[in-house]
Amino acid sequence: MKIVKVPEFGSEIENLPFRVSNEGVYVKYFEDGVQAGFPSPADDFKEQKLSLDEKYLSKPNSTYIVRVKGDSMYPTLHVGDILVVRTDINLDDNKIGIISLNNTEFTVKRFDKKKEMLIADNVDFKNIEIKEEDTLMCLGVVMQLIREIE
Repeated sequence: MKIVKVPEFGSEIENLPFRVSNEGVYVKYFEDGVQAGFPSPADDFKEQKLSLDEKYLSKPNSTYIVRVKGDSMYPTLHVGDILVVRTDINLDDNKIGIISLNNTEFTVKRFDKKKEMLIADNVDFKNIEIKEEDTLMCLGVVMQLIREIE
């Protein structure tokens, strides 16, 4: 019998645990967005309520949150960005996933199915070729990005 230990998160990402309770938190939401010019007076009456946990954490059993710690995915992802990751979504072409290749530490990379590569969006980092004998483990697909604007 071969027992494989699940790899740890690498230096590129950090797990951020969250709790789900029966009470949602709602914020004001303007479905039509905001204009950079002069808004219509009628826009004041289009306000709706949006629950961020219902929208982004609607599947808590298959969702986790990580923080970006490295810059291999810059400019797409920045150090400090928070990623909402879903484990029930398939890693398809051009998706960004939390990935381990051959039981190495988990990292965040873009999956290029056609070229069979893990892509680092930062040109200063090498892309990783996936060979036929390699084992690719995907811990989830990045679905949302939360970034603080300084």
